Amino acid sequence: MAETNAYGVLQFQQKIRGAVRPNLFQVTHKFPSSVDDSTENADKAMFLCKSAALPASTVGTVELPFRGRVIKVPGDRTFESWTATFYMDDAFELRGAYEKWVELTNSVDANTASASMADVLQDITVTQMDKFNGSASQFKDIRQYKLVKGFPVSVSQVSLAYDNNDSFEEFDVEFAYQYFETNIGSNTMKRVGTA
Repeated sequence: MAETNAYGVLQFQQKIRGAVRPNLFQVTHKFPSSVDDSTENADKAMFLCKSAALPASTVGTVELPFRGRVIKVPGDRTFESWTATFYMDDAFELRGAYEKWVELTNSVDANTASASMADVLQDITVTQMDKFNGSASQFKDIRQYKLVKGFPVSVSQVSLAYDNNDSFEEFDVEFAYQYFETNIGSNTMKRVGTA
């Protein structure tokens, strides 16, 4: 009879170590210069981002029929839209900044962009942090994703109701971007999929 290895919680702990906590993250990006108080709003976005996600990418599949069988080969790579949720500040400044950013890409009346694409397209960085950095008061960045040349495609509605007590307003912003780069254990950002 073949000998089986006994695995216990200590072996599991050695492999997972401290694990990664989903609430230790940070989202940063700049606003186009045409947005009022763009630097201040970028700071607000970093603090008021309630939730986000590490980006996903998908490789399509091309099916090649051959004599009654189908061979699957990799197709084009796509990057889905990315969404973040923000708390509403009491002056509506952050939501207003995102609405202005959308307006810069395509104005309601003229149906034209009112800012250059170089200004409208901004990189967005999502940073996963770790609790331990040798000091109880500091965090360590363990992984960064840079969403290259992103822009908002929608700012969500905010539900209002008389019976909605003990909560704060939130809104979602959905972004499109070209692709993402990541730092793989170093400070150098690399295009995803490259060595």
